[in-house]
Amino acid sequence: MTPVATDPFPPAANQFTAFLRAAVSLDNAGLRGEALEALQEAEVLLPDRPESAFLLGGLYERFQYWAKAAVFYGKALQSKPEAPRVWHRLGVAHLHEGALPEALEALEEAVSQAPEVPDYATDLSMVLSRLGRFEEALGLVRVALTLRPADIHALNNAGHVLQCLNRSAEAVGFYDAALLQSSSHPVIRFGRATALLKAGSFLEGWQEYEWRWQSSRMVRTDIEAPVWEGEDLQGRTILVHHEQGYGDTLHFIRLVSLLAARGACVVVQVPVPLVRLMERVEGVDRVFSVMPAEERFDYHCPMMSLPARLGLESNVVGPVPYLSVPDDEIIRQGNALRSVAQGNPARPDFIVGLVWGGDPRPHDLRATQTDRRRSISLETLEPLFSVDGIRFVSFQMGMPRHQIEVTGLPLVEGTNDILDFQDTGARLYGVDLLITVDTSIAHLAGGLGLPVWMLSRADACWRWGERGTQTGWYPTMRIFRQPRSGDWESVVETVRVALERLMDVYRSCQAESPAS
Repeated sequence: MTPVATDPFPPAANQFTAFLRAAVSLDNAGLRGEALEALQEAEVLLPDRPESAFLLGGLYERFQYWAKAAVFYGKALQSKPEAPRVWHRLGVAHLHEGALPEALEALEEAVSQAPEVPDYATDLSMVLSRLGRFEEALGLVRVALTLRPADIHALNNAGHVLQCLNRSAEAVGFYDAALLQSSSHPVIRFGRATALLKAGSFLEGWQEYEWRWQSSRMVRTDIEAPVWEGEDLQGRTILVHHEQGYGDTLHFIRLVSLLAARGACVVVQVPVPLVRLMERVEGVDRVFSVMPAEERFDYHCPMMSLPARLGLESNVVGPVPYLSVPDDEIIRQGNALRSVAQGNPARPDFIVGLVWGGDPRPHDLRATQTDRRRSISLETLEPLFSVDGIRFVSFQMGMPRHQIEVTGLPLVEGTNDILDFQDTGARLYGVDLLITVDTSIAHLAGGLGLPVWMLSRADACWRWGERGTQTGWYPTMRIFRQPRSGDWESVVETVRVALERLMDVYRSCQAESPAS
């Protein structure tokens, strides 16, 4: 009798498990590349069982391969859809890859199947918040806190949602409760900082804002000088450097004059588009974009740490304007733009600059999701074009510029051949008013002391506070706020009515002016 040959290899399921274990061991040893190769081998041997697909998805989630994790969580649900834990992990994976509608659907299913699990409600509240559905998010996080009152993640979410609902004083209370669980949690401390700032508690808020270095920012290691902590600056040289967006630097460059008043020689490092504008700021000794190797400093300070170091107590800081543009550039660029846009010189139109989109920052998922709430489509602004006697000029940069051709709305192009913010500033003198969403050009116009109407999303940035049409940062700015998240139509209607009234005044002034 011929003996039966035996298979020297274990069954496929055992091989699959072996590759999963190998992936974990390799990753623990710091061999991420080899670990991923083991997972790819496991994929080939994936047994036809939902539990196996879930395990594979979990390992891809561990490695932050969110799209892959979502694929295998989806496979696990194909044969076993009554699995709230899997729906939950699928929702989390979609959340991390930025697929908010898919994350919403998955987490809603998890909550539907297991309403008694607080983690599912907490994570669903986070997705709703990212979508701008803040009232619903608050309802879900309250459910989670009813189920588990001291849950640190639910408390943090509650603080964030309340801040987005412009209830920042309440938000601070929830952040404080969360910090009882972990007093040094950087994300919670940073959230508390922005809530304090939004509520107008500037002195404490700026101190808390330093937690961003543990939360979301990288400390520079290429500067030998120590960070300035408030030491005497008489006769010292300090480097102040850009750290976040253009708008933040345009906003807080005003503070360098206070350093100069303490006897400091202030050197500023900013991206190239800001260099020429920064050279004209009072108190700035010199500016560069790339730090020369021979430069030496006594101290350095990130731009957004200046308020804490200077003990800033309010949003009324120094004179405005603090930015300026050379007169010859105003004549060359601003006057040229006005002559193109004004129409009939005998009865000149009122010139309004428009910006409807911010920088989406595709490398930063959270910033991209925020930009979707702060930006507006040009089509939504169409009612403004019905106001008689106005010529609109586009100051829009980036991809949203293409909306001009799509809508066919009559805009004069104002950005051709612009090289930097100084060019943009010079051209702003060629318009009578700028209407913009909350992006860097709002700070440019405000810092120049020019009229600007800013359209703010409902969950306004902390710097604009919670209510009101004015801001101490920029006396020439008027804020138009969404009454609720996503409602740009009512904002546009309010702006349209305000333009109608402004044009009545403008035409009356024209009629009263003596003929030239």
